[in-house]
Amino acid sequence: MPEPRLCNCGSGEESWWEYDARGIPLDSVCPKCVKTKLAKFRPEVLTDGDYECDEPIEPD
Repeated sequence: MPEPRLCNCGSGEESWWEYDARGIPLDSVCPKCVKTKLAKFRPEVLTDGDYECDEPIEPD
């Protein structure tokens, strides 16, 4: 089993990756910072896989 990764927010908590509605990784988060870190994204990015974007998306 891999070693747990500590969050880069400084909380000392174990982190995980949060993904957008298309499965694109957004940020590494923990229970203490998840709301703050995801707040910088538009709500539809987190919930609607057909959200509009101007940025190029790298192919798989």
